[in-house]
Amino acid sequence: MLMHPFLDRPYDPQISHFLGGFEIYGCEETLGEELSQFDLNSAEDRKKLIYKYIVHRFRKLSYRHKFLFFCVLAIAIDDPEYDFNEMFDHEVVSHSALPPEWDEMEDFRVFFEDVYKYLAEAWGEDLHKANQEDPTTW
Repeated sequence: MLMHPFLDRPYDPQISHFLGGFEIYGCEETLGEELSQFDLNSAEDRKKLIYKYIVHRFRKLSYRHKFLFFCVLAIAIDDPEYDFNEMFDHEVVSHSALPPEWDEMEDFRVFFEDVYKYLAEAWGEDLHKANQEDPTTW
């Protein structure tokens, strides 16, 4: 079983982990201000955000971790009933927060389809390498 890269437990990637770099709780005046300059309905802005806050953030994961993380996203995208919107809902009692306007995105699925596309480009070699192995041996 593949273990978490930083914790002593099995690796269990979740779709919501892709949004961790956009968490503005406690840094609304710095990161929050920076992120407010982007329009999530703009393909060009989404690309910039994805490369800076997702691709770059997870660049040091091993090829196996990237592969499993990518597979979780692929499964969700392949499911037409998967509700990507719920990850953008803000819970008032939560200690996490995405930029306030982000829950007004026109199509949440498109955001994650773009994440998939850009990760496939950036992680292509790692994904291919992992795909040549049997994940049950990890």
